[in-house]
Amino acid sequence: MIRTLQGLRFVFMLLIVLSHIIGSSFDFGGECGVAFFFMLSGFVLSLAHGGKVQAGTFSTLRFMGRQLLKFYPLHLLTLVAFVWLDARMGRFYDWQHLLPNILLLQSWIPSEEYFFVANGASWFLCDILFCYSVFALSFRWLNRLPPKRLATAGGGVAVLYFSLAFDIPAESVNSVLYAAPWLRIIDFSLGILVCRLFRSESRSRLSQRIRQTDIRPWEVLAVVWPVVSFFAYGALSPRLRCAALFWVVLPPLLLFFAEADGSRGYLVRLLSSPLLQWLGGISLEIYLLHMLVLRETHTLLRYASLDTPWLAGTVTLLACIPVAWLVKRWVTDRIFKVVSRSKVVSRSKV
Repeated sequence: MIRTLQGLRFVFMLLIVLSHIIGSSFDFGGECGVAFFFMLSGFVLSLAHGGKVQAGTFSTLRFMGRQLLKFYPLHLLTLVAFVWLDARMGRFYDWQHLLPNILLLQSWIPSEEYFFVANGASWFLCDILFCYSVFALSFRWLNRLPPKRLATAGGGVAVLYFSLAFDIPAESVNSVLYAAPWLRIIDFSLGILVCRLFRSESRSRLSQRIRQTDIRPWEVLAVVWPVVSFFAYGALSPRLRCAALFWVVLPPLLLFFAEADGSRGYLVRLLSSPLLQWLGGISLEIYLLHMLVLRETHTLLRYASLDTPWLAGTVTLLACIPVAWLVKRWVTDRIFKVVSRSKVVSRSKV
């Protein structure tokens, strides 16, 4: 495990949570965080399973089954919670909107009535499942192409993307450019390419440069780079900033922190600290639960006549962490262990 990247899980998850607490004035946090997790998934899968893909021993169905077992029970739990809470307030969902959500197909339908229904954060699960389904194919293709042909293919994808981005209606930007699985595969593929560079021969030269120089100025640059992108975000069209901006910003950041793991920089040591490692380990649960926690926080504070934005945001941040830890320990991890154990037992009997 690359400890710096584990710590970054929580940092970018915090950006996503803050974007929902603050609102549209901080959409940057959500869009940046989402792009990071798609790229991180491509990177981590390539690093962990790339050898199996090349050897022909990687099973896409088995891998997807294990991943579903990790997050699908919590997805259903939060979905039921939202439906139940809304029903108590007299708001009811159309079953046609709920069914794609239950099947994790909601992002394929370009309408916010489908992919933001109930626990709106779950659209990410639909997209990441699609990325998992094409991982082996994408990994082989992206690692076989020589650099020149890879650059040509990348240029072709960019031309097609930007042609689409400036052609679709403004009201479809969110549902197509931001949430569509077949476009989010671009972010995921960039993570695979970062891993290709990380494992290449040129990686050793890059790693030596980082470790032979004072890493602290590089850490300052690693902080300044996303801050600059925050100001650029406000000046760009929504057609560019919801995804394409982060194709430039995040790959160098991902590569740097992967290479810097184990060095003595201040930021690297902070990301590698036991606290950030633990928080990174519950980032998925925080993601799936934070909108439910935020909603209930507003409700409770409203009853107490204390529903101010800063107080609701503070309570949500403080509550999300213990709630996510408890749910991970007593729900998701237990379900995963029980089902995994039953599968092992059934195979041994066969």
